Amino acid sequence: MASDTLEELGYDPQLHEGGRLHIHVHKEDLTSALEVVQSHGGQLMEHAPAETVTITNLAYGIDDIPIPAHTVNEDWEDRYRERSSLPRSGEEEAFIPDDGSYDHFDAR
Repeated sequence: MASDTLEELGYDPQLHEGGRLHIHVHKEDLTSALEVVQSHGGQLMEHAPAETVTITNLAYGIDDIPIPAHTVNEDWEDRYRERSSLPRSGEEEAFIPDDGSYDHFDAR
């Protein structure tokens, strides 16, 4: 089944003994090939001289996801940034979501 799906997507899959599937990925999307194979219960067995971790990093580009600091911390409240440590007991009001107006419900 993975072989058929990969062929439909433009890969050139070759079946080998023991249920092994061989594909070459040159200009195709490595990520989609891995996802198709994994969705059918397969796994990456080997790759030319590279290791599995190297292939996975190449496919998903985890190190290539830019997260600029100004977008991560942009929504902090000023008093959060100004704190030197966690509040001590009694320094700040406790957050109580119920103002007491919701003290019952009708059971039907």
